[in-house]
Amino acid sequence: MQVVAAYLHVIGVAVYLGGAIVMEFVVGPAQKAIPPAQAQVMGKRTADRFLILAWSALGLILASGLLRLWSLNNESVLFGERLWSTEYGRTLLIMVSLWTVLVINGSIITFVLRPKLTGKVSPGLTAAQVQTHQQGQIRAASILSTITRIDLGIAFVVAFLGSALGLGGLERMF
Repeated sequence: MQVVAAYLHVIGVAVYLGGAIVMEFVVGPAQKAIPPAQAQVMGKRTADRFLILAWSALGLILASGLLRLWSLNNESVLFGERLWSTEYGRTLLIMVSLWTVLVINGSIITFVLRPKLTGKVSPGLTAAQVQTHQQGQIRAASILSTITRIDLGIAFVVAFLGSALGLGGLERMF
């Protein structure tokens, strides 16, 4: 059970981190090299697919992480004093907190920013209304880009912390 849980956990982290790297360093630059209309279609389609992968990976990370704790008879570290008083618990707390940030950021991207980017302009709007809509889309795209870069950094930190857990906690690495 421990091996399966560990394998699934690593797969979840690899999918999330690998996907974020591809979106940031492959898809993003490729979009800048093509006409804006095509870049918008490409961005929407790749982001739609990546969001499915990202949410699946975050769910797999949570489920396999809990399974790992349970299979190691270590689930009690999530509750009570061991979360605060042990190196392992403190490292786990940081990881869970950062995972929560990824979920919050993913929710903002999925439910707030993406709808703004994909919203179409209604016929009959004035030029000022169209310009306001476009400025909102530009702001949403800028915020989305910033959040994705932050998420990429967080994902690297979480992967590092996961390695630290294998040694008993972050403090034992140094």
